[in-house]
Amino acid sequence: MDFTYLKTISDGDLAFVEEFISTFERNANKIIADIISARAEKNLDRQSKLAHQFKPTLEMLGLKCLDTALKIQHEPESVKDSELEQMREECTDAVDKLKEEFNL
Repeated sequence: MDFTYLKTISDGDLAFVEEFISTFERNANKIIADIISARAEKNLDRQSKLAHQFKPTLEMLGLKCLDTALKIQHEPESVKDSELEQMREECTDAVDKLKEEFNL
C-alpha cells in the first residue's frame, strides 16, 4: 500500500483524508457488490465497466487487487469468486491501514 499520493493531495488536511477514506470505503463496498451482482447476471460488459471505474483509486493506493480489477475489465469470465473476496478483504484492510497511517 502506498500513502504517497494521498499525502500529497491532502497536504496535511485531515478532514480531506477522512472524507477520502469514507468515500473509498463506501465506493469499494458498492463496486465490489455490483461486480458480484453483474457476475450473477452474467453481464460481462457491466463487470468490465465497474472494474474500469475502480482502477484509478486502486492504483493511487498501490493496492495489489488492481491486478484483479484489470482481469475483471479484460477477462471477466476468468475471475474466480475467491479473487473477488480477496479484493474485498484488501480494500477493508486498506481502510484500516489508512486510518492508522493518518491517526484517525
